[in-house]
This record gives sequence, C-alpha cells and structure tokens, in this order.
Amino acid sequence: MKFDEIVLWSKKIIQDFIAKNPNWIVIIRWATATGKSKLSVELSKFFDVEIISSDSRQIFREMNIWTDKVSQEILNRIPHHQINIVNPDESYTAWQWQKDVKNQIKGIQSRWKLPIIVWGTWLYIDTIYKNFQMPEIGPDFEFRKKMFDLEEKNPWFLHKELEKIDPDEAKKIHPKSTRYLVRALEIFHTSGKTKTESFLEKEVDQPILMIGIWRGKDETNELINARIKEMIKSGLVDEVKWLLKKWYAPTLQSMQWIWYKEVVWYLEWKYGIEEMEKLLQQNTQHLAKRQRTWFRRYIADEKDNPKKNVVYKVWYLG
Repeated sequence: MKFDEIVLWSKKIIQDFIAKNPNWIVIIRWATATGKSKLSVELSKFFDVEIISSDSRQIFREMNIWTDKVSQEILNRIPHHQINIVNPDESYTAWQWQKDVKNQIKGIQSRWKLPIIVWGTWLYIDTIYKNFQMPEIGPDFEFRKKMFDLEEKNPWFLHKELEKIDPDEAKKIHPKSTRYLVRALEIFHTSGKTKTESFLEKEVDQPILMIGIWRGKDETNELINARIKEMIKSGLVDEVKWLLKKWYAPTLQSMQWIWYKEVVWYLEWKYGIEEMEKLLQQNTQHLAKRQRTWFRRYIADEKDNPKKNVVYKVWYLG
C-alpha cells in the first residue's frame, strides 16, 4: 500500500471510530523511519488534532537533530505535547509521563479535539495501552551511576541481575537496553518489589484505535541510512559539541542514547567520521529490529488476547 492510500484509509477508519466512541484516542505505532509522524501531520488536514509524542528522547530541550523532532513550522501549526519539557540533566519517569499524558488527553478532549499519540517509546505507550497502576518511584542517581559503571565494566551484567530478581521483566528487555534495565533494577532497589509486581495492568480508560505502519526491513534500513546522513549534514556533531560545552556530561541519561554516545566517541577520537556514520547506521538498524520484535507482541495481542475497547489496524507500506 502506498503512503497516500494509508492516509485515506486511516482517515476513514478514524471517522468510523469517532462515530462509535465519543472519548477517543488514536495511537500511531511502529518502528523508527516508518512514517509515523508524517501520518499524524497528514491526518491533521482532516481532523482537529493535538499530537502527543511518546518519544522519551524528544522530552529533552536542546536535543533536536538526533531526536528527529518535527520542524518548528509544524509545531507552530499543530499543537504538540511532551516535546521540550525537561533539560538534558533532568530525569523524567514513565510514571510522570502517564500522569501528564492522561491530563493532556482530558484537556484535548475537553476542547473537542482528537488526541493522537505518536509512538516512540514502548514503555510510555504501555502506560496508556496497558494502563499500568504504577508506584511513584523517583530516580536514585547514585544507584544509576553505579549500575551504568558496572555494565560498562561487565557487559550484560544488568540483564543477568534482572534475570535473578525479575525473570518475567528480563524476558521483555533487550540486554543492550541499558536504561530500561537500570530502571527495572532501580524499582526493586527502592521499593523491594519487582517491576512485574509493581506494574499492575488495568483496562484502558478510554477507547483506543491502534494504527500500525509496517515497512519492510530492507527499505527501513535504507531510510535509516539516509536519515543518519542527513542528521550529520544538519549538524549533529555540532549539537553534541554545544551540549558538552554547556557541561551536560556524557554520563547523563539523556546522553546515553543512540546517536549521542557515538558522536561523543568520535569527539574523543575513538572513531573517524566515516566509522561514526557506519556505527550510527548499524546501531539504529539494531534499534529498529528490537522495535519490530516488540511491536509483534501487539499483533499477537490482536490475534490471541485482544484488549477490550481497543481496535487494532496495521497498514503494510510498500
């Protein structure tokens, strides 16, 4: 299906959905470089929408190129939420995201607009889709630093530790997803309860339409490679230099993401510019692979365990 066809079919299914569900939420999901943000912007031509980003990187101010934020022109034209809300040296948890977004959804609906959540971080989406009842546990920066240091010295240490205390959660998290592993261990360290014990799933608050965009692996990788080239051309290295000059340390949570840490390694002369570009492309492709693996679980939900008041639709782009 071509992208223009996806827009028109999404328009139709949303119209039908809204007619049946007065308190509506639309979630556009799938892996990086599949056109999620583009679809949300196109849908704004047919509906009065406000868009909520679920990308845990776009929450940071001054980090623009690598997080692939929409342009300022689009931000001026279409109300967006959960973008540029904290500084790079500040912490923001999934519990905070859920609390803020639920309030934003109520506000958007009170203005008789359509809330569209654009996929970025699976855990953020699950706080709405699975409607977790979560404990309010703030960050323990000393513990986090200790965990990051141990992982650097002993790769896969974090995943092995999580397997010991919370094997169910360990199955869900890739061994290289350091940030999520640290958070799961932090929850246990702080509360004495595992994340599996602490995150209790409930029925959704409001009807959800889940629209997925599936793009082939090879095409996705080509788009990723082109995106990385454009990021570098647009000043990714200069953006990282600027952040470092402002004393945002490379050890910060916000600087541990793909695209920033690789540039830091380049600036530390560990890689040349061509090696950095290749590494960025490879790591982003690996990220997309992990996302596809995770998103297949939602397809399995639709088939084997569909959630009440959730409508699933996947478009195959190509």
